[in-house]
Amino acid sequence: MAARQIRKAFWIVLAAILASSCTHQDPLSKIEKLLVQGKAEQALRVTEAGLSHELPTAPNFWKLSLRKVEILEKLNRREEALGYLKTLLPPRGAPPDLATLLVREQASIETALGRFRDADDHLLEAIALAKAAGNERMVVRLKIRRAYVLLPLSRFELAEQCLSEAEEYARRTNDHSLDAYILHYEGKVRTAQNQFEDSIPPLSESLRLFQQSKERSNAANVMVSLGWAYYRLGQGDKAIHVLQEALKIADPDDRHLALGDLGNIYQDETNFAEASRYFKEAAALAKGRKEDFEVIWLNNLVRVLIDQGNWAEAEAYNKEAVSLGKRVDAPHEHLYTLLNTALIESHHGHLPEGERILQTVAKSFGDMSLSRMAHAALAGLYASGNRPDDAKHEFDSALKVANDTGSALREDENKLVYLSTLANLYRQYVDFLMGRDDTEAAFLVAESSRARLLRERLNVQRADRHHYSIAEYEAAASKSGATLLAYWIGPERSYLWAISGSHLACYHLPPEREITSLVEKYQNGVERAGQMRPDERSAGAKLFQILVAQHPGLLKPGGKYLIVPDGPLYALNFETLPVPGEHPHFWIEDATIAVAPSLELLLARNAPPRRGRSLLLVGNATEWSPQYPKLQHAGEEIQGVEEQFPAVERTVLTGNSATPVAYVKAQPARYAYIHFAAHATANKNSPFDSAIILSRDSNIPNPTGKLSVKEVLSTPVHADLVTISACYSAGARTYQGEGLVGFAWAFLQSGARDVIAGLWDVSDYSSPRLMRDLYAGLAKSESSADALRAAKLQLIRTGKYANPYYWGAFQLYEGALSAH
Repeated sequence: MAARQIRKAFWIVLAAILASSCTHQDPLSKIEKLLVQGKAEQALRVTEAGLSHELPTAPNFWKLSLRKVEILEKLNRREEALGYLKTLLPPRGAPPDLATLLVREQASIETALGRFRDADDHLLEAIALAKAAGNERMVVRLKIRRAYVLLPLSRFELAEQCLSEAEEYARRTNDHSLDAYILHYEGKVRTAQNQFEDSIPPLSESLRLFQQSKERSNAANVMVSLGWAYYRLGQGDKAIHVLQEALKIADPDDRHLALGDLGNIYQDETNFAEASRYFKEAAALAKGRKEDFEVIWLNNLVRVLIDQGNWAEAEAYNKEAVSLGKRVDAPHEHLYTLLNTALIESHHGHLPEGERILQTVAKSFGDMSLSRMAHAALAGLYASGNRPDDAKHEFDSALKVANDTGSALREDENKLVYLSTLANLYRQYVDFLMGRDDTEAAFLVAESSRARLLRERLNVQRADRHHYSIAEYEAAASKSGATLLAYWIGPERSYLWAISGSHLACYHLPPEREITSLVEKYQNGVERAGQMRPDERSAGAKLFQILVAQHPGLLKPGGKYLIVPDGPLYALNFETLPVPGEHPHFWIEDATIAVAPSLELLLARNAPPRRGRSLLLVGNATEWSPQYPKLQHAGEEIQGVEEQFPAVERTVLTGNSATPVAYVKAQPARYAYIHFAAHATANKNSPFDSAIILSRDSNIPNPTGKLSVKEVLSTPVHADLVTISACYSAGARTYQGEGLVGFAWAFLQSGARDVIAGLWDVSDYSSPRLMRDLYAGLAKSESSADALRAAKLQLIRTGKYANPYYWGAFQLYEGALSAH
């Protein structure tokens, strides 16, 4: 329970104890007025003057004494407050609760000073006094406070026991006034044990209760805890929103909590300047008030400065953290200080000392992310010291710790965002291997990082280490008749691995910033649908040169390519890249191109036999919101598709029948082809809430008319091809390692062999013709890749729809390799 709530309770109880004999109110009234005016020093002088005229047996003596303690704390003179408090001994015959409250106040100050063992000892003493006085409710309040104090001591089981006893009291007495506090600390206990997913329900309920009772400061503190849980799950957008809301309502003394966690998020986003600013502000606000948090923000600041290469400033702040750590009893933060110290020692060339400290931290229990960072730092240390075998061992150890943490998560969305936080570790490992010219090992590490959640959900054997050999990848390329292109885009170094039936080749590419700039410029021209500007066309030609043309042996007339993109390349359809020369054209005119989330997934997933020609066709929905107007040509598209299938083999859901419920009831797993002609909405902040917009079912309560990614994931399919003829249906957010997450990803996860989805706005004019030709090709037993390419080439030849805007949005995503 927050200190101010305890103190408020203190004054209420003390007032009740002394109310019967209160006299001489003038000094107390004057002190209160001075405090309201912000004149704490003057209030302290008046308090001490009043104490000089009171005997310890007088009720006003105790009111003035405790007011003095409060003022000293307000002036950040906690050591003085603690010393004075220790001199206060209740007189003979004083009410038992007075002794309890004096000891409790001592524990409160020790908590603020980070002396958690001393605070715990005094809380146990206060609990014993409250029990002797028969004040069960005070006992419960003290146990809740003790749970908070036990967290930095890593005594989680004992903290849970204290909260469990508080819950039992609430059930037995039907006194639920403390429920919000209990739930808050339950959530904090779980986050302290890396159980971030499990912490969200109690924290959310605690927030609801505090908001319901309009306790803004408590609500802000819970929001900070929630923000931290979201952050540790990798949900940065949610965390930033919650923390910014907390800043609006937090008490001044608690603002450092939200500021520090915002610093954490910007640090993860490698925005070191912003992270440094937030950490400095948080540390300054916590200084002298909450030293246990001050050391946290100092540790984080030091790490940011190290990441920036600002070693001198990092060392200066680290000395502050080391000095403060000697006073603050927080073993967990001591390990973080040690980690930073080791990095600084290593930078100064004191490698044996740095190694010794890092090994200590790596073997520590508690925060798995700390252990992971120590292993990664050791890997870097050994790599710089020319100890490659030791470096590889430490990289593998770091990944094992990361995998063990991720395997404890249950929800797909949480797993997805957690896995994306491991990107930097994989980049460091790949760069290390490439630096040693071990291109094959680097490729295998890169592949092990891709589409891990997708593989898991498809019941593909999980491989924490490398599963397939290079020879097996080469055999797969030969069997499929395709050249496999796997891209790896990094802030400083990028690579392309190209696998043919006979060998693996590796090429160096420009850093992420250059590639991203070219992709964004070219895509602006493609998606505008009009005449492309010269600089946009030039960006496309340069992309083709960088990504494909400059690498010997890649360009093969009539070649087939299976591409694994990375980072900014997920926004690009390689088919649209302009090929310069005497007769400029698009790459699709020379090649058949498809995209895959992971080559390892393709090898692990056996391609099922084709399922015949059954079709589930859904679309041309009724309009229920101006945001999703009627698609003028959806009916034409549906007619063109259904004409390619016999009536007995097709199920068509249109108009009022095209509802999410009707789609599920149609048993999608029965069909070889599933096609949607509809609007779609891509939710960048929460991809699992993206939706295909269908009709509303008036027969069910609160119909949404939206088929969400979550519903797709829970509805198995076995289709050879799922086509979502809708804008941005491929997704709007790329997760490092997992790729672009939207309906293509969701239907592959649900069991589809191939998926066609939209990367950008889909033209309602050209789509009917393209889809008719696509399914005409499929009816002739062409593969999805061949049929889609032929349909696009038909549009290009018309001239009217030759612009890539009209055909390039549709991307084929392959989930299994087929023999050619």
